[in-house]
Amino acid sequence: MEFCFGLLQTRRSNTSWISLTFLCSMLCMWTRVECWSYYYSDTVMNWENARAWCQENYTDMVAIQNQEEIGYLNSSLPRKVYYYWIGIRKVNKVWTWVGTNKSLTAEATNWAKGEPNGRNKRRKMENEDCVEMYIKRESQPAKWNDERCGKLKTALCYSAACKDNMCRYGDCVETINSHKCACFEGFYGDKCEQVVKCNAEEVKVPDKGSVNCTHTFGNFSYASVCQYSCEEGYQLSMSKHLTCTASKQWSEQPPTCELVQCEQMSSPARGSMKCSGPLGSSSFQATCAFTCDEGYVLAGSQSNTLQCEASGLWNDSKPFCVGVQCPYLQELDNGVVSCEGDADVRFSYGNTCSFSCAPGYHLVGPSRATCTSAAEWSERMPRCEAITCQNPEGDAHIITQCSQHLTELRPGSTCSFSCEAGFELQGAHTTQCSEDGQWSKVLPTCTVVQCEQMSSPARGSMKCSGPLGSSSFQATCAFTCDEGYVLAGSQSNTLQCEASGLWNDSKPFCVGVQCPYLQELDNGVVSCEGDADVRFSYGNTCSFSCAPGYHLVGPSRATCTSAAEWSERMPRCEAITCQNPEGDAHIITQCSQHLTELRPGSTCSFSCEAGFELQGAHTTQCSEDGQWSKVLPTCTAMGCPAPEIPTGAQISCSLSLSSPASTVTPHPLGKVCTFICDEGHELQGAPSMECANLGRWSSTPPSCTAVRCPSLEAPENGDVNCSNAEPVYNSQCSFTCNQDHSLDGRDLLTCDRHGNWTGERPNCQAPVSQMSAIVSGSAVGGALSLTGLSLAIWILKRLRQKGSKFELNSNSDIEDPPQVYKNSIESLI
Repeated sequence: MEFCFGLLQTRRSNTSWISLTFLCSMLCMWTRVECWSYYYSDTVMNWENARAWCQENYTDMVAIQNQEEIGYLNSSLPRKVYYYWIGIRKVNKVWTWVGTNKSLTAEATNWAKGEPNGRNKRRKMENEDCVEMYIKRESQPAKWNDERCGKLKTALCYSAACKDNMCRYGDCVETINSHKCACFEGFYGDKCEQVVKCNAEEVKVPDKGSVNCTHTFGNFSYASVCQYSCEEGYQLSMSKHLTCTASKQWSEQPPTCELVQCEQMSSPARGSMKCSGPLGSSSFQATCAFTCDEGYVLAGSQSNTLQCEASGLWNDSKPFCVGVQCPYLQELDNGVVSCEGDADVRFSYGNTCSFSCAPGYHLVGPSRATCTSAAEWSERMPRCEAITCQNPEGDAHIITQCSQHLTELRPGSTCSFSCEAGFELQGAHTTQCSEDGQWSKVLPTCTVVQCEQMSSPARGSMKCSGPLGSSSFQATCAFTCDEGYVLAGSQSNTLQCEASGLWNDSKPFCVGVQCPYLQELDNGVVSCEGDADVRFSYGNTCSFSCAPGYHLVGPSRATCTSAAEWSERMPRCEAITCQNPEGDAHIITQCSQHLTELRPGSTCSFSCEAGFELQGAHTTQCSEDGQWSKVLPTCTAMGCPAPEIPTGAQISCSLSLSSPASTVTPHPLGKVCTFICDEGHELQGAPSMECANLGRWSSTPPSCTAVRCPSLEAPENGDVNCSNAEPVYNSQCSFTCNQDHSLDGRDLLTCDRHGNWTGERPNCQAPVSQMSAIVSGSAVGGALSLTGLSLAIWILKRLRQKGSKFELNSNSDIEDPPQVYKNSIESLI
């Protein structure tokens, strides 16, 4: 089938209905093909009216799919002053193709540089939510621009190629030049009329079962479903059914029928079980018989034998074994009897009861008894007797006092403890006799008193000793200081540990000797370590610094020695100045102070002589350290950028006498560049330009355009074929005549460098006999009515007007439209 892709312009006509009827009958002779065509309006309108016009007359506003389509529209559409509206609009802040309601994709995006910008920033107006296309614009042709929807532009529409029911099991998708069917899953073919089939042989009937299949699109085709079932006592290995998928494979492997299995039984506690069956011990129709151990009987089931049914369940609950009952146990005097389990099984076979006594009593006899299979207890009942605690043995240096006599310490009796002088209690101060005849807490001990562990003072030493330890009761510590330091903070240099656990005086410390007071530094600051009372002490250091604008002459720090003297003499502060900034060639320097008095804060500014420009900082400042804040600048000769050489031209540049010599820039001020066009080209613009002040050329580079010759038309009864679309320099045109006509003149003309053809256009002459026939026919035809001739001329003129309409018949997305040449009928008109 042949497809077309073209453009038609709609026009208004005031022609009478007879003329329209005749033109319609001529157009209806065209072959009708399925195509995707573009249309544009001959009037301008806002975006909303443009879309309504497209939907009323065609399918919708144009929806562009790729770059090839953009190129085609730009090459085929005529240029309009206000350009064209296209089918994109911002919907919920997203650019959307309104015809398909799909978001704009990256591969179809064709925004102009800087677009979309969303708003006209020069004038506060409505948002730019619609899109125009720059058809044949001089800059950025075919690009898009977001624009206010209320502006008036030409509507660009399209007529869809897809029709109803084109694709049986799929969606029709528009493409350039044509359309295609996007088939649903499981279908294929040009019109999605073919269905995928699965292998019927893979659907196998299982042993002890059957299969039933249903088909929606044909036997064993896509979406066909096969369901399986099994005989009584058997079940499917898989519960899912088989479905034919789009990959021509069944969704599952065929299942098998497997024998029904009941839950695996286990022997009851205190019992046993025996299972058997024709197909297995837990399979359909299997039986299990239960028995209990000695001292137990079955319970929880109506029968001692269970059977596995076709449902996969046993026909009754699993039985369990319960023990026989022993005699009731009496309460224990001054004690408690505790048995395992609930009240109805606490005296059952195998159950155990434990015995315990009340507080103040202990058990005499067995602590537990068990019910035997003979319905008797394994032990006799015990008894409870009163409890007493032992006499607490006294530790060395400990003093004990109890609430009862040491031979009658019953539960609840208490004892308290203390130590001799110089010792302290380690453990509980009191303890109590517990219900089990044990003391509630571990008995304490007495240890010697310890004073706080002493350490040597800073800048000093210490020596400790004592009969019970260096920090124990009655120990002593003696203190001394290093050179340059003396003891302070205590009345004695020796301390003793007392019975209270405290030393008899405060720990002494060592303080340094004092150096003389330091005077303030003129134009500077003296900073010493430590607080005010120790800033001039032994070992302390003072540092010296100067005020802004001054620098230190002498030592920066001094230390107080053990001889109560400073290690250095006092320094002094002298004023800071910056050096005179040495001037570079061609540089002009101006400073805020005299060059010999450039103190911190002074500034210098720089400029260059004419023809040079400053490289670096324009100003600098003298810093607090006597250095300039920025690197000193230099002056370099000014120049222009390299000029662009136009296509088809040659350039020649030279320096003028006033140009400064420079090795830095190839195009300094005063340099002049002259342009000359190649043969067959003409210069458009200034023939030369000069590098002027501010590094700019005096004019823009010219351009060279090819020389054009007058357009050539085909001779009557002949054709012309040219090498180029435009009659430019070196273009060639060849001429041929129709059958029975001969060429009079040169058959090949060339456009020379002056814009002239190398000869006159030739003519096509008819044979002499045919000319006679034409003369005779003219005499006879003179009798025809003037009305018929006028009608024929009117039709020919209308056909010539159709030449402004253009079509492209092609099977390719990118093939150029064929050239159209004027024929003999057009020449006649």
